[in-house]
Amino acid sequence: MRLLKITACMLVIFLLIVNSVDHEGMASDGEITLKEAIHLGLERAKEWNENAYLTFLTSVDEDMGGTRGETGKRYNWNLIFEAPGIEKQLFVFISKGEISGTHKGNGPSLGEIKLEDIKFDSPDLVKIAKEIYGLQKSVDWATGYHFTFDGEKDKHTVKVLGNDKNGLFTGITFDAKKGEIVAASHKVPIGGGVIKKRLGSTESEISKKGKAIMGVIAENNYVVLWGDKKPTQFSITKQPFMEWSRNNGETWEKLPVNNYVTHAWFDRNDQLYVATENEIWAGVTSKNKGKKILSLDHPIEKVDYSSNNHLAVLSSERIYYTTNHGESWEQAIVPEPFSKFQITDNGVLLVLTGKSKILQKTNDGWKEIAIPNSNDALLDMKVINNQLFITSKSGIWISVLKEEIWRKVQMDEVIFHFHKKGEKLFGYTYRGEVIYSIPTKVGSKPEKVLDAVEFVVSDVDSVGDTLWIATMPDYSWEDMTIH
Repeated sequence: MRLLKITACMLVIFLLIVNSVDHEGMASDGEITLKEAIHLGLERAKEWNENAYLTFLTSVDEDMGGTRGETGKRYNWNLIFEAPGIEKQLFVFISKGEISGTHKGNGPSLGEIKLEDIKFDSPDLVKIAKEIYGLQKSVDWATGYHFTFDGEKDKHTVKVLGNDKNGLFTGITFDAKKGEIVAASHKVPIGGGVIKKRLGSTESEISKKGKAIMGVIAENNYVVLWGDKKPTQFSITKQPFMEWSRNNGETWEKLPVNNYVTHAWFDRNDQLYVATENEIWAGVTSKNKGKKILSLDHPIEKVDYSSNNHLAVLSSERIYYTTNHGESWEQAIVPEPFSKFQITDNGVLLVLTGKSKILQKTNDGWKEIAIPNSNDALLDMKVINNQLFITSKSGIWISVLKEEIWRKVQMDEVIFHFHKKGEKLFGYTYRGEVIYSIPTKVGSKPEKVLDAVEFVVSDVDSVGDTLWIATMPDYSWEDMTIH
């Protein structure tokens, strides 16, 4: 219950920061300590109510430089004050040693923090945390060192937040009066890796445990994986890797890709294509990094490829596409906002707009494709072998392009997303908890291939009767030894 109360209040604080309510005063150049922030905030709270008392405090992330908590000081602090017999609370925001804003709001009562019980300030506590636990600055989220202070049943504690030596988010909790460490914990990865599972069987095997596997493709005897070797809760790009197996996962070889991989696929000749943040490479092998066929100034956001390997890439609201395997590229600008795009075997571009319209690029511009139910909100779209697949809350619709004759595939569950793997199609339910194999030929029925409630699935592919499941770690607080 205590945690829920604090979470609710912190959500309110975040919203208030974004809206910058009731700014006052000019900022100074100073970072201040936890106790200095309390005294400054209390002065303003006493103007609101002379009996005001502190109930919660936290430092706040920013990008203004400074020591970022290295010395126990931060630029930004948020405080919550209450007063006896009053349901409302006062939120006080501090930036660079000045009151930058206040807000009167409602929230759960968190209890009084007695200032006379605060004997140790943040510079003392961060020094102890660094000396005893080797606490380091957090890099990817809550950057630097951060400090939270709250009280419950006369137990006043200060938590110093940072990273441990392995880059895991860590909190060291002190008794604010005695300076003693009363708790220590870090967020450890649980799960992760690639799962090999035979369809229709309950048995499976996992490899690459603990790694964040962001993608997997399986074709013939080839299996390709990519992701991060040592992920943390807030980063999966620190130690990127890409490997392949040429014997269905028996042994693995490193692929010479130094950047973070976003997409990969095989063409019909088993030539491997790899997309990184800004580039696409063709013909990647364990001994050859391949040929660069595209380099962009802006990040590659999405990639699509047809059965005969026409390519389309979304970057900075433009679609770049090629029908000659990357020898030359053209650009297309879509006339209205869109969420999905595809390229057909004939090199034709299709987009799914935010208004559930499917537009097809023509020589003269764009034309709308008639869909079975104009009132049906479309969720996703894919093209395989010049067949158009769309999914909506009413089911899956399939049409051969140019014929505009639709057939419906009834589903027991709503498919929210499609994942195309070569000429195979998978359908994901909400949050990817259930995954179906969607048939691309008439007469076959969708088949449930995975219940993914026990792990975090990032990608899936199949070859023959073998399913390859790419998973990411989840994270959970784990207690550390108290020194």
